[in-house]
Amino acid sequence: MSRLRARCFVLVFFPLLGLALAQEPVRLTLMVGMTPQELASFRPALEALDAAHPEFVVDLEPVPQQSFAERANVRLASGTLPDVVRMDGLVAQRLIQSGAFLELSSLPGFDGVDLDDYFPGVLAPYRTGDAIWALADTASPTMLFYDRAKFDAAGVAYPTDAWTYEDMRRAAVRLTRDAAGRSPLDGGFDPARVVQWGWNNSLTMYWQRDLVQALGADWCADVLCTTFAATAPDVVAAVQWWADLVQVDHAGLYAPFSGAQTGIPGSAFLAGVAAMGYHGFFAVGQLNAIGGIDYDVAPPLIGVDGRRRASLSINGYAIAADTEHPREALALLLALTSPAFLAETWGRPGHAVPARRSAAPSVVDPARAPANQDAALVAMEVGAVFHPFTPSAFEAYALTVDLFAAMMRGDLPVAEALSEIERVLNETLAGDRLP
Repeated sequence: MSRLRARCFVLVFFPLLGLALAQEPVRLTLMVGMTPQELASFRPALEALDAAHPEFVVDLEPVPQQSFAERANVRLASGTLPDVVRMDGLVAQRLIQSGAFLELSSLPGFDGVDLDDYFPGVLAPYRTGDAIWALADTASPTMLFYDRAKFDAAGVAYPTDAWTYEDMRRAAVRLTRDAAGRSPLDGGFDPARVVQWGWNNSLTMYWQRDLVQALGADWCADVLCTTFAATAPDVVAAVQWWADLVQVDHAGLYAPFSGAQTGIPGSAFLAGVAAMGYHGFFAVGQLNAIGGIDYDVAPPLIGVDGRRRASLSINGYAIAADTEHPREALALLLALTSPAFLAETWGRPGHAVPARRSAAPSVVDPARAPANQDAALVAMEVGAVFHPFTPSAFEAYALTVDLFAAMMRGDLPVAEALSEIERVLNETLAGDRLP
């Protein structure tokens, strides 16, 4: 970021010498991965924050989101990691275990941070035991998005806060249409020519633990989800429920993002060919920018145990282990995660939900869609980050995503596919397990 203003020097007094020396502010580099829309509001907010802190000047280093992990690894290997880094929770542990960051709780000045102000699930990927390596600033919780026009056309009542997964399934069947306008409940329905799906997804990756838990099972066998128990009978039954939504009810998608079924790469709901489904909060901004879909949201569905669950995509700030200015870097990190900055920079523009309870209500704005924005705050209270988030998580995802697709499509029986998924995951994640 260019320096747009003159900065007053900080006076450091040396009484024994009787001198007052002018000390220039230190220069800090801040690396972030953000969308263009996020950067548009982040830049001026950072400039205002910079102006309020005479102890440092910030050089902003924006990185395309899709190449952030690669850039961070290159900078770490070359010993040039920026002083402060904003990173996705799923890449944090790999960098933490590589020695990239300073442990925050040991730094002078950190003891005043109110960790109880953070939502329950947002700090998990940034911890190892009692150590904390980063502070979350934002989260995007999953909520139930639905297209009111499609519900109206099918004569289906809108989702309520009391909806269960079975309520969703029954509605999804009624909302599904083939090219002739018939639902799966109608004679002559053609499952090979579906043009509108009732639900925008199925069980397509191992990070969807919440969808299995909601049906009374859990395939994670340890706290970090580095040991999988995917062949347990209750897990098989829960996964079969999702497979049946696709193969029997014809109301869900086995390939929700590739475009293989819809003909439109990306989200089926955002493309207008699904009546409802789970999306992260980030979809609010996308839908409002695109227009054309009369939508609203509801809290996550209620599971068989009476609980709601949501997954959280999070971002947070860490300090490079080799920064020459740890005190100033901590001051910058704390300013970037202050409730006032989070509310002004993230909540009010509607980019994401602030990770702190005191700032989160700023995301609610009756002047913009959706109507039921309080659903985001409900989702934050029940949300959990993707498990596992350990260093081998992305490799494990890549090795199993095709198995999930084959299972949902019906090319592999559920029990057989889960057996292979369990084997691959347990082998791939073995090195991530706690001693």
